[in-house]
Amino acid sequence: MKILKHIKPFYLILFSLFLTLAVLAPVGATFAVGKPDDAGLGAASARAEGKNQQNRLAEGKLKACQAKEKALQKRIAQTTKLATTMQAKFDAIAQRVETYYTSKVVPSGKTVANYDNLVADVQSKKAAIKTALTEAQNSVENFVCSADDPKAKLNQFRIGIQSVKSALKEYRISIKNLIVAVRSVVGTTESGGGI
Repeated sequence: MKILKHIKPFYLILFSLFLTLAVLAPVGATFAVGKPDDAGLGAASARAEGKNQQNRLAEGKLKACQAKEKALQKRIAQTTKLATTMQAKFDAIAQRVETYYTSKVVPSGKTVANYDNLVADVQSKKAAIKTALTEAQNSVENFVCSADDPKAKLNQFRIGIQSVKSALKEYRISIKNLIVAVRSVVGTTESGGGI
């Protein structure tokens, strides 16, 4: 026993595990050898274990699905926040461009030929963001693990998020087109007070 006091706890645990395995190994070997009569019982018990394992697997999938359900709720909240923040920034940029155009460019006698079409395009792209975001939120609200096909609902959510991203991209491009059109009329020689 004096020797065991000087052995580190890790080695003590390892040593006890080794002793346990050494004692149980012959017992396990005797169970492995069986009579041909027992072979049918082993197969039946293996099938019963397989069914129990399938039930556990279904329970595991249900728990994983429920974890995804919570994660989806969190992700849609983050996506909504991000999309509204980006949209607010894009709105501010578009408003500054429109204000600059009406207060500086038009009074100087210069106009953009298709200005109204560009502004209408900006507004339609802004509305598309709201529509895509609403659809993505609806797909998550309808997502439950007990539904018939939660995988399809999850796929629908992913498609919804992609449509929100593409709507934001299209909105940014339409604002950029407006800026380019106004800049082309003003020219690059003007300095100060620009867009």
